[in-house]
Amino acid sequence: MSNRQSNIIFYSIIFLVITAILINNFYPDLFANYTKSKDEISIKEAMDNGEYDKALTSYKYLIRQSVSQNNANTIETATLYEDMANISFLLGNKDQEKNYYLKSLAIKKQLKKIDIYSFAKTYSKLGELAQADKKYDQAQMYYEKSLMTRIGNIVEPSEDDEGMFVNMQQSRIKYIILNHQDTIATYKKLATIHQIKNEYVKAKEYYDKALAGSINTYGEDDIKTAEITNLIKQLSL
Repeated sequence: MSNRQSNIIFYSIIFLVITAILINNFYPDLFANYTKSKDEISIKEAMDNGEYDKALTSYKYLIRQSVSQNNANTIETATLYEDMANISFLLGNKDQEKNYYLKSLAIKKQLKKIDIYSFAKTYSKLGELAQADKKYDQAQMYYEKSLMTRIGNIVEPSEDDEGMFVNMQQSRIKYIILNHQDTIATYKKLATIHQIKNEYVKAKEYYDKALAGSINTYGEDDIKTAEITNLIKQLSL
């Protein structure tokens, strides 16, 4: 191969690399769209244009495909239902939103391996819908399930564990879970429900847990911590 041919190949490669970088910077969706199905692209376009009914129709088609391919009980299908629930929220259809979350939950219960926090989020959404409908006992049930899904699998450090490292690791995991922003939010939701039901002692218990978590996570002077402190003060009035 001559030097001229080598130079042509070298500069051609450089040109392609630079072109790819420019396209990725100025048209980032171009490469992403190559990996997406026609239906996924259609859904994204519909959502970007606020055409939620059109997006929902595309999701229903994907669900029918999953069922026809014997993939009805998969995490992918459960996720599709949750996406449909989000669209139903945007459309203001609470009954439809709840129905899709319940369908997703039913699938998740049949799966052997699934992220437990995915369960927690679904329970929390169902709790919010029940609370909006003033079904407070139902909301409390869903919030409690969400909380227990989050913290129920905490492994307590044991004297039988081998070595200090294991105990330290388990304590760290427990600390992270109990002080996670979603755990704090669930404590607050349960406190609100008990406050609505005039169960003030129980409400304060949950507010106190939320406050402790907020101090550990955000600090005593953070606005989120101050908000919980004010809620406790109002509860005492």
